[in-house]
Amino acid sequence: MFIRSSKIKKFLIIINVFLLFIIILITPLEYYAYNTGFYNTILEKNGVYCILDKSDALNASNKIIDFFKYGNDADKGYPEISVRYVDEGRNESISFTVDEVSHLYDVRRLLTAIFITYIAVILLFLIMMVLLVERNAASILYNTGLVFLSSSILMIVFITVLYFMGRNFPVLFENFHRVFFPGGNYAFPRGSLIITLFPFGFFYDFFVRLIMASAIISVTLLMAGAIFIFILKITKNKKII
Repeated sequence: MFIRSSKIKKFLIIINVFLLFIIILITPLEYYAYNTGFYNTILEKNGVYCILDKSDALNASNKIIDFFKYGNDADKGYPEISVRYVDEGRNESISFTVDEVSHLYDVRRLLTAIFITYIAVILLFLIMMVLLVERNAASILYNTGLVFLSSSILMIVFITVLYFMGRNFPVLFENFHRVFFPGGNYAFPRGSLIITLFPFGFFYDFFVRLIMASAIISVTLLMAGAIFIFILKITKNKKII
């Protein structure tokens, strides 16, 4: 059954623009949040392996990723992690404190909520796109192209705003934690394992990578949308469609 009302079609297109915007925003996070190779790269870049034993640090980051994915048995609680220092003069190893473990649980809950939303948005987006399908191929090209163009432009504007906000990343980082971790258990003393393993530079590099990935996706969709509209204009002029 095809939707005939132009108002309903416009409404569906607007909804899909925002749904695709959310998909573009979360897709890089879904990829990098559980990417062990990416963690290794930015841990090394931020000098973590100069402080902590590399094999221990890698094992710790892998266990944390597994914990975020609910790969650890819930009955066992958080992953037992002990990391040694590179300095042979410091024979002791360090582990997560109760407050650090509590924060890891908060992060896992946040990631879970984000990715459940992500899956729901993708499904809703696909349903909306099916509802926009028409017998007329020109309308399909136009609707799809319009959604791609509008979402990508909206995301590029958003990324631009984030870029300027990111120039004062410490403030952005603090405000993010205040919004998503209102309990306040995200500040830890210098030298704690969570700060040593994931220093400030780790999160900045993570932020930059997410922004770059979203920008690439946006530009790709922008080009695709422009091509669809261009094809539509050519075919209309030649009366092919």
